[in-house]
Parts: sequence; structure tokens; C-alpha cells
Amino acid sequence: MNRSSALSTARTSRHKRTDYAVCQPRLLSMLVSGAIASMLAPSAIASTAIPMAAAAMKFDSGFFPGGFSTTPVDVSRFEVANVVLPGTYRVDISVNQNRQGREDVTFSTLPDQDNAVPCFDRATLIRFGVDPDKVARGEGSRSVEDVAAHQIPDGPLCGDLSTWIPGATVVFDAGEQSLEISIPQIFMDRSARGYVDPSLLDSGVTAGILGYNFSTSTATGSGRGTQAYLGLNAGVNVGDWRLRHQGAINWNSQSGAVPYQNTATNIQRDITALKSQLIIGDTFTTGQILDSARIRGVTLSTDDRQLPHSQQGYAPVVRGAAESNARVTVSQNGYTIYETTVSPGPFVIDDLYPTGYGGDLLVTVTEADGRKSTFSVPYAAVPQLLRPGVTKYSVSAGQLKQYGINAEPFVMQAAVQHGVNNIVTVYGGLIASEGYMQAKGGAAISTPIGAVAIDASTSSTQVPGGGSTLAGQSFGITYSKNIPETGTNFALGAYRFSTAGYLGLQDAANLRDMADRGLDTSGVSRQRSRLDLNISQKVGAGSLFLSGSATDYWGGSVGRQTSYSAGYGSSWRKINWNVSVQRSLAQAATLTPEQLRQQQFDNVFYGAGANNSRAGSSIMLSLSMPLGNAGRAPTLNSSMTRNTGDNKGSNLQVGVSGTANEDRTITYGVSGNHNDSGNSRSSTFNGNLGYQGSVATLNSGISQSGNTGQISFSASGGVVAHPGGVSLAQTLGDTIGVVHAPDAEGAAVGGTVGVTIDRHGYAVVPNLQSYQNNAITIDPKGSSSDIEFKDTSKTVAPRLGSVVMVGFETDNSRAVVLKVTRADGASLPFAAEVFDAAGKVVGVVGQGSKAFVRGVEDSGTLTVKWGSTADSQCQVAYQLPAPVKGKIIADIVQGQCMNGEISADENSTPLGSTEKSMNAKENSSF
Repeated sequence: MNRSSALSTARTSRHKRTDYAVCQPRLLSMLVSGAIASMLAPSAIASTAIPMAAAAMKFDSGFFPGGFSTTPVDVSRFEVANVVLPGTYRVDISVNQNRQGREDVTFSTLPDQDNAVPCFDRATLIRFGVDPDKVARGEGSRSVEDVAAHQIPDGPLCGDLSTWIPGATVVFDAGEQSLEISIPQIFMDRSARGYVDPSLLDSGVTAGILGYNFSTSTATGSGRGTQAYLGLNAGVNVGDWRLRHQGAINWNSQSGAVPYQNTATNIQRDITALKSQLIIGDTFTTGQILDSARIRGVTLSTDDRQLPHSQQGYAPVVRGAAESNARVTVSQNGYTIYETTVSPGPFVIDDLYPTGYGGDLLVTVTEADGRKSTFSVPYAAVPQLLRPGVTKYSVSAGQLKQYGINAEPFVMQAAVQHGVNNIVTVYGGLIASEGYMQAKGGAAISTPIGAVAIDASTSSTQVPGGGSTLAGQSFGITYSKNIPETGTNFALGAYRFSTAGYLGLQDAANLRDMADRGLDTSGVSRQRSRLDLNISQKVGAGSLFLSGSATDYWGGSVGRQTSYSAGYGSSWRKINWNVSVQRSLAQAATLTPEQLRQQQFDNVFYGAGANNSRAGSSIMLSLSMPLGNAGRAPTLNSSMTRNTGDNKGSNLQVGVSGTANEDRTITYGVSGNHNDSGNSRSSTFNGNLGYQGSVATLNSGISQSGNTGQISFSASGGVVAHPGGVSLAQTLGDTIGVVHAPDAEGAAVGGTVGVTIDRHGYAVVPNLQSYQNNAITIDPKGSSSDIEFKDTSKTVAPRLGSVVMVGFETDNSRAVVLKVTRADGASLPFAAEVFDAAGKVVGVVGQGSKAFVRGVEDSGTLTVKWGSTADSQCQVAYQLPAPVKGKIIADIVQGQCMNGEISADENSTPLGSTEKSMNAKENSSF
């Protein structure tokens, strides 16, 4: 029998509502124990953290009404304070203050000890991070006998842990159901923080997944029409292998559907021994050292996610502003990688899938009236310093799949980084393709004034047809520095292509493709130099930022492209405010130096230049503040934008947004804006409503400007097929958890807004961290009141792309309140125990001759014992009514407790149950 002490469910029971928690049978036993302990002498009361040897104590039975003179009760089990009985306890375990999770621990008794002590084994200690070899070696010189005495043996280890590990301590807090283990650091496996033993990683179950992102909008009035977008992420998991597919399709009422775009299809798995990922199929090479490219073939590369607290896969954050319920499209290298609808005002997209470290992102904002604005987000990673001895690599081979070209040449890429010491990291790479070769080498250096990376590249490109060869070199330098004392972060990246003959992989592929088709290649643009600048500075209560990029080209029609932005954001009382400026400029390559200087002068002062250039700038001020002090008070948002150049004009916008319910699953927003574009003026009303549910995320919007309007709708979510059935999800990330809590419909899953257990007992946790410990919790609020959770927290460490099952044990057995007296009408003795037919303790008698019991059959006999003799016990026969699921907290059974063997028919008082939910007044009687 898995027996716990009266305290063993105290922690779990607190997760239930108050009226239910009070009636837990073991909790009642704890209350009884507490009542008796309160009668003890103050000096005798022990600490809540239970020692291994409990002190015996006596109490004055006269504190009980009438004493024990009439009905003596065996209370010897209460004469030792905070005693821990033998059995299995589900406890929260921490090792050196690092949480290990919640699991079952066996407690056993030892000779001459009142308290049961926890038992471990060698494998468990190793899992907790103990290094047995270090324990055996000890610290400093030790005798052979001492070393032998501290060998950690196989089998159960019960008792003082310091017997096997010098200096180790264990403290069990019965009230909190927590086990704190302290082990000297010298005996621990000194892995990096957050390290998860590969043997504990969960590969998940065989499953199928389908994630979708759908958006549509319909315009009314003069520009009427409908367009839609559907993005899909599908996959199948079998063992350690994952099949993944990403694609999209667009449709509009004028031109119909655009052919389905296969963004990527591949199979992948991790190689734990190499801390790497193997991908077969479509993938984007990292671009961290060499040019990023889309390749259909085989890629094996270091997976930083398998390294504890290392740099994770990178994708930039996209920030912008919309004037209406707009559609935002993000593309890279010609491929649409993300599309969604946003409400009016500033927006942030921070959940892009990493698709490589190279290739700027093109962001297109399509307003409700059809107006479009575009801007680019630099997406280039600089070489990074590595820890000493760490090596990262990437090897790829396959066909180059580049958007817009017919040729698909075979290409091979190989790159490597190695941390030589704390100061220097060296890196290099090689690209080989049909008619093209590139080699690169460099070093990153850590200096007191910042980190510097310097590299050099050389390339050779054979041009088809004429037989000519273009060759050149490129030199780059990057610098970064963070000054915490002043709140300054400075990053500078400068890449200069010193010769016209240097071509990157994508430029070379484009040029060779044009030459194959007989086109003129003399006008092909190639980067000549590029300068990137990013600075942020803490100023007062806010932060100032400045970012910019300037690119010069060889050949082509554009000589230079420049863009920069600057801003400052802060708060005053409840008001958050931000002011920013953005500016972009494209200059033609045919300008003379004198024309360029005049062009720059005109653009600075007038916002527009000569006919062979394009310039534009915008200045925006935004304010936001809550309308009230309540937690769900709506927020007032306002912004004013002034544009120059091609989009000359101004825009003023005011709106209110907030959440409509306590769970924050329903969001709303209304706004109005006035746009003045020179000769054109318009006012627009916008409204949007969103719902983040357990099975999908829905958003809708409406905009109206004069006779032109737009209605938009978007939905995202997913479907997961797992061994327990099919479950819907509000979204799907790379790694997924499926929670199973039988009969717990409505219980909330912590960490993700809106995720609850469905009627089948399942819920999908959409985003888990791969190769890291993830704590998954359940809040019983919202579930049926007749459900008891045996635990409400689990820890899992999944592999990338896995679908892991996380089970929570629940108990929906019948709960009964006994309100019975003895045959002579006297009350049952206080603290008497109640046993079921199998001899299991199911409750304890409290005040007023009442006892709360759980886990009983619909009919049978319960035995009440207050001593070891035959006349110190009686039996209660009962017959419960038919259960009413979700309505009954506890059935109340009234009658008499008879001596001797009885049945329900022999009971002098009928024991018909009364279906009734206990109220606060009845609870207080315990």
C-alpha cells in the first residue's frame, strides 16, 4: 500500500478551491495533528522542517472536551512532533537550490529513529548531478580506508546522506512537501548551468502535426476585392526522426491563386554525441561565417540549443507601425516567410522562424485602403567569440535553390569556428560550386575596449559564354562593446568589397544564370561596401537608440542606399511615450561627386533630391497610458506621424485597447485616425477583436474610410495527432507538449494564456524549450469540483521537434462526509481513524463526530477505530446515491456506528445519503 502521512497531500490540496481543500482526508489528519500539537508545551514544538530524529513529547488530555475519561483514544501516534511515517511521498526536489522536479520518493524507517528517512540510489544521485568518482577521490589526500568508505554503492541508500557523500544534508519539509538536498560543489559534476543529461532527454512519441496561419481581407467600395493567405507547417515524428514541411499559398479575386510555394521540406534528427542537427532536404545554411543559401541536400551542423545557455538560433525582431487594420508580409530572398494582420498603431513581430543568419528581411505593410509601404530589416550575424576549446561547424552539400533563377548548380559549403583561448577565436570556410569558388578566414579577438572580428575573403567566378573570370577580394571588420556602467551598447559592422570582381554566392548565381540565358551582365549590381551601425544608450528613465545602414554598389542603377532611424522612449508616471525618426535614401550610380554632395544637401534640408534619387523620412510620436487603476483597465494609445518624400503627409491616430475577461483571452481595440497627404485628406475608423483560445487564435477587424472599407479575419492554430487521439492547439512551435489529465476538463495549463484541458482530458502546450528543463503546471481552477489532482507540476526535457506526453494523475472517486454517532448516541472520539473494507485509512474523525473520506465504493462498510481492542471500534454501513458529475463536492451520510459485524440492512437507522454541496459553515465544523 502506498501510504503517505497526514501531511502528504497538503501542498497539492492547496491548488483546489478552499471549500474542497479543507475536506481532504489527509489534510484533516494534519489539522487534527496541529490541534493536538497546539496543546503541547511551547518548548516541545518542533520545526516544520522535519529532522531525522523526532523528539517525544506529552500533552494534557484535559484540553479535550470531557477529557478522555469516557472514551479513551489511542493518540500515541501524535506524541512525536512532526513525525514522518514510512511510505511513498510525492515531493518537490531541489539540489543545491536548483529545482529537479516533482517525483515520488520512498521513506523508510531505521532502527532507533522515529522518523522515516528518504531513500535514494546511485543512479538517482548521478541524475541529480553527483559525480561518484569525485566522491571517491574526495578533497585533498585521504587514506585508502576513507576512500573506500565513501564509495557510493548500488542499491537503496536510506539514512544520513553524509554517510556516502561528506557534508551532504537532506531536509524534508512535510508542510510544503519539499525535499531540499545540499551537496558540496566539489562532489558535483561541474557542467554548465542548465545542463541536462542527454539520457534524460525525451524524444517524444509518434505523432503528426499541422500548424496553420490563415488571413483574409475583403475591400469594399471602389477598390473592392478579396485576398487570402494560408501558411502551413506540417510534420510527422517517428522515433528520433522528424519530417517537416513549410509552405504557403496566396489568392486574390483579381488574379486567382498563386501557385503553392514550397518554402522547405526536409527530414531531420539530432546527433547527441556531436551536439548537432542532421537535415536532409530543403534548408537554409546558417550564414554565420559564409553566405546564407537555400540548399536542397544534406546539412550537418552544430546545434547551439544542445549547449547549456549558449547562443540560440537567431531571427531579428521586426518593428513598425500601421495606420489601419493592415496586412504585414515578411519575405527573405524572395520567399514569404511570415504574414499576419495587425491592428492600427505600432506592431512587433518577434516569433519568426530562424531561416538562416544572412539575407535582409523585406517588410511590406498593406493598409486597409490598399496603400503599401515597405522597409527592410538588416539580418546579418557577426562572428562571435567562443569559449576556449569549443568548436562549431557546418557542412552542407546539395542543389542551390535560389528564388528567381533557373539554374540549380550543385554547391558545397563548410565552415568552422574554434575558440583558441579566452581571447582569440579563429574561423573560416569554403564554398565550391559549378564555376564558383569562395574562401574565407578570420579571427575574433576580445580586447579591453571591445570585441573585434577581422576577416578576408576571396572569390572566383567563371562567366559562361565569354569564358571570362571575375576574381576579387573582400575585407570585413566588426566591433561591439557593451558598457553596463553607463548603459551603453555599441555595435559597428563594416564590410567593404574592395574590388569589382568579388562576388558572393547569390550574386555569382544570378550573374551566371543571366549569362546562360544570353542576357547582358554588365549592369549587374554588386555590393561594394556596407556599413551598419547600432547604438543604444540609457538616458534617465528611458533609452536612446540609433541605427543605420549604408550600402554602395558596383554597377547597376543604384549607387548607394542609406537608411537610418533614431528614437527615445521613456515613461512618466503612468504615461509611456516614444519619439522616433526614420529616413531612407536611394541615389543613382550616375551622379558625379558634385551632384552627390548637392543631392545630400537637398535631402537633409528638403526631404527630396534630384530626379535620379529617392528619399523619404518620417517622424512619429506615440503615447500610451492606462485608463484607471484596475488590472484590466483599458489602455489609451495615440500617435502622430509626419512623412516627407514620396509619402509626404501626416497622420494622427487615437485608440483604446484592452482585455475583456479575467483570463485575458479576449482582446479588443477601437481607433480613429486622420490622414493628410497634401491634396488628399481622409479619416478612418478601425475596430478589432481577438480571441486566444485553447484550440485556436482568432482575430478580426473592420476599417471604414469614406466609401472605402475593409473587413479582415485571421486564424492560427494547429492539430496534433498523438497516441491518445487528436487535439487542437492555439499555435504550434518547434517542440510541443501534450498534457493528459483525465476528467479534468476546464483546468488551465500554466505558462500559455487560454490553454485548458479539453473534454477528452488533453491540452497542447505549444512552445517548449528544446534540451532544457520545462516546468509544466496545471491550475485546477475551472475543472470539476469532484476532481483531485495528485500533482500539479511536471518537468520535461524534450528534444528538438519532439511531441512529448505529460501525464497528470487525477482522482475522481467519491467523497463522503460522515455525520454519525455511536449506538448509544454519543459522538465518535475525536482523532479516531476511518478505514475502508481493505484496511486503508481514508479519513480521521474531527469535531462534532464528523469525518471526511474519499475513495470509497458506492456502498459498503467503513470501520472507525480509536484503540486496539474490539470495543474500541465500530462499523458504519452506507449506500450512496447515484453520482452527479460536476455537481457534488461530497455526499453526506448520516446514521449510527455500530459494534460488531453489520450490513446496511441491519443498521437501525436508514443511511440514505443526502446530495449536498458543503457550505462554508459546515466546513468550519472540521
